[in-house]
Amino acid sequence: MVSGQKGSVEVADGIHTIDLEFLGRAGAIAAYLVEGSSGLALIETGPSTVRENLEAGVNDAGFQMDDITQVIVTHIHLDHAGGAGILARRNPDLNVWVHPVGAPHLIDNAKLVKSATRIYGDDMERLWGEIENVPEAQVHIVEDRTAIEIGGRSLIPYSTPGHASHHLALLDAQTGSLFTGDVAGVRMQGSEVVVPPMPPPDIDISAWRNSIAIMREIDPERLLPTHFGAFSDVDRHLTMLGEHIDRLMAAGRSVLIPDGTDDALTRKLESWLRDELGDDADRVEAAMDAANPMFMTSMGIHRVLRKEGELEG
Repeated sequence: MVSGQKGSVEVADGIHTIDLEFLGRAGAIAAYLVEGSSGLALIETGPSTVRENLEAGVNDAGFQMDDITQVIVTHIHLDHAGGAGILARRNPDLNVWVHPVGAPHLIDNAKLVKSATRIYGDDMERLWGEIENVPEAQVHIVEDRTAIEIGGRSLIPYSTPGHASHHLALLDAQTGSLFTGDVAGVRMQGSEVVVPPMPPPDIDISAWRNSIAIMREIDPERLLPTHFGAFSDVDRHLTMLGEHIDRLMAAGRSVLIPDGTDDALTRKLESWLRDELGDDADRVEAAMDAANPMFMTSMGIHRVLRKEGELEG
């Protein structure tokens, strides 16, 4: 899918990428529509602020919102699952699938919203809009490597912590497409640069390395990260992801130890990213910032270093 192309694009047999145009920026957040023989699944909902764009994409693929029988979220961060509650309440027959650690926070989102408000403050409404609880009867727990059937089509979930403890990736057995949420990083269409999104609160570097190994073992035909679209150079992509996790952690240590600031680290990371993007920087920087603001990564690195005892306070 080319960033800026509206509606939906079929990227594999029966799989459509929908550009949610978050904050009016093309190519920042995707949702994926998966066709089964007698059912339709939506992977990721985005926040409620992009619901009209989501519906337009579903319509462009030839369907209606009421045709969707299953929603699966890779994790409960608001850019991935913030709109799930509204979708579920408008369609009582909709099933919402989520990692077992994330499920309680979809049913009662008070702690999730409180945590996000500490970070985003007065920007909560502008970014995420209305955040409703998902009715408990509509929430279904994903079991690791136990297939979710979508009208005869199997989506196989893999527990892939690292970016978040409640993260999963989903393999479409029919096409070999792996929906990776954030665990395979952020990469804009037309760019070769893979960036690990590292927000607080529960980045786990060791678990992330294990999840990269799991993705390699799966050996998919293509990766479908939520940010953004389809990529078939799987080995190169995952290699760069691992290298850049190391690079960002090293940058964090160099700035924050012994007494640097998150703001200084953010400036360093933003400069690094522009250098990495090179000639693509002006074209993709707005989408990259919407998908993965570097101030969040600075906060996440700070938290990791504190948790590991490398930083005091």
